[in-house]
Amino acid sequence: MFRGRHYNVIVVIVIAAVTAGCDKAQLLAPTQSTISLSAPTRVLPSNGTTPLTAVVLEQAGTPVHNGTTVRFTTSLGRVDPVEVQTTNGIAITTFFAGPNSGVADIRATSGAAKAEGDVNLVKITIGAAAVNTVTVRANPSSIGPNGGTVELVATVVGENGQPVEGVVVSFNADQGSLGSTTAVTNASGEARTTLTTSQQTVVTATAGTKTSSNLTIPARAGPAVTITCATVTTGGTCSSVPGTGSNNTATVVFTVTKATGSAALRTATLDFGDGTSQSLGTLAGGAATVPHTYAGSDTSNPRAYTATVLATDINGESTAASVTVLVTPRVTTPIAVILTATESNKTQLTARWTFSAAATGGGEGGTADANIQSYSWDFGDGQTATTTGRQTSHVYERSLADPQTQRRTVTVTARTADGRSGTAQESIIVQYNATPP
Repeated sequence: MFRGRHYNVIVVIVIAAVTAGCDKAQLLAPTQSTISLSAPTRVLPSNGTTPLTAVVLEQAGTPVHNGTTVRFTTSLGRVDPVEVQTTNGIAITTFFAGPNSGVADIRATSGAAKAEGDVNLVKITIGAAAVNTVTVRANPSSIGPNGGTVELVATVVGENGQPVEGVVVSFNADQGSLGSTTAVTNASGEARTTLTTSQQTVVTATAGTKTSSNLTIPARAGPAVTITCATVTTGGTCSSVPGTGSNNTATVVFTVTKATGSAALRTATLDFGDGTSQSLGTLAGGAATVPHTYAGSDTSNPRAYTATVLATDINGESTAASVTVLVTPRVTTPIAVILTATESNKTQLTARWTFSAAATGGGEGGTADANIQSYSWDFGDGQTATTTGRQTSHVYERSLADPQTQRRTVTVTARTADGRSGTAQESIIVQYNATPP
């Protein structure tokens, strides 16, 4: 009985060992079978992934048995899982590119399966190794006359014309400063940075072994205008323009010119500095001549005006130029006035007098007589009057209690249209007829 039991134990152990050995044995593709490998993309960014599909067929073209083991190998990056069992002749795994650039040679093998023409080999280009062309552009494409900031956009594509993602692009500029010298491409194959500069700048972008063509970012010409002023009478400068005429005004002529090399203008406006202005359009003809009349000084001091032209170009840049107009007081002589008083008739209670004022001088240049606009009269008895003519009459009155003879001081003031004046006085004796007995 002991021997029999020992024999049975030995048999059980042998059977278990055989069974364990069968579990560990791999099912591989048989002789005359074929294997092929494919991937949906042949270009990956650094650390990118893609599925790998191996198809294993027997000689008759039917799928190998389910569970046939396919092994994947790569020269760069990694495959996970490395071994995959087929289902309906297909084994699928994932390729992980990793951080390094280069070309990964990936193969699929299984037993005696053969691959005609390396159909079991897939080459995947990773990162910068996939770069075929680098181009760079700027937005906006130029900078203003006072400098500015533009965005640089580098576009990286592979041999298949598809954008390459995850590639480091290095930017270089011969002027100004870059916001960042490197950037990584996005899913559209674009890497971006900024450039701040005040002059024309040449930029390039490099990815892998490829460098873009030079991109020149020009500095735009800004608006440029000049303004000059001349007197109408002499053609001289406007540093001393005397007021003239009865209205005491000064007329000058401005010449506004678009300077050589100026950008095309959108608008130009001339502000005369006296609360008025005039549009000059775009100065398409190069220059504009504009006359303007200023009010003169009403004191002994000059009166200054600043005329300013403001120009804005088609890019929105603006500039200004100014000139000063100094209007000096008119050259005149003092106004001299002679007052003449004449008694006309009188009664016991009234006495009529006639007064005449003769004004001379006050004209421009010291020779002509001023144009008198009005005469103001004070008759010395509390009564006044204003006339446009130089002659007037006045009746003095008294009560019987007042003296028969009275002294009065008469004053006349002659005024011009611009407010200058001259004054004269005359003392008269007003006598009334004697009171009847």
